[in-house]
Amino acid sequence: MNTILRGYRAFVAGDLDTVAELLDPDIEWFSVAPEQSPADLDEVRTILTARHADGYRIELNRCIGKGEDVLVAFRTAGVEKDPDDDRLLQSRRTFTIGRYWGVVTVREGRVVRVRDYPGLRPGLEALGLDEGAL
Repeated sequence: MNTILRGYRAFVAGDLDTVAELLDPDIEWFSVAPEQSPADLDEVRTILTARHADGYRIELNRCIGKGEDVLVAFRTAGVEKDPDDDRLLQSRRTFTIGRYWGVVTVREGRVVRVRDYPGLRPGLEALGLDEGAL
């Protein structure tokens, strides 16, 4: 769990070098879409860099560990400009919030695999747990 929290804090602080150090060179990141091939290290770094550049706020809600697997749940929030408002300094904006669930596998202090899930319940099931165990 320490690796997850260290990575979260580094990402929030903009320390993407520390985040990169926590990723195994052979990392595989599986999307919710089963037909999509897993992202490799270069793709993961590109995605994380883009998310940070977008200025998203990340709020970690839960970390539930079982063995080397940790279910993480967090919210992302950001500001999106209204595409129908052509003013340079928009006063009307849409506040967006997204939720994320994934099981992160950590070995020897590095993230080796991430598998995204569409919700908390499927993530818990992947760990062999149910909501009643929380």
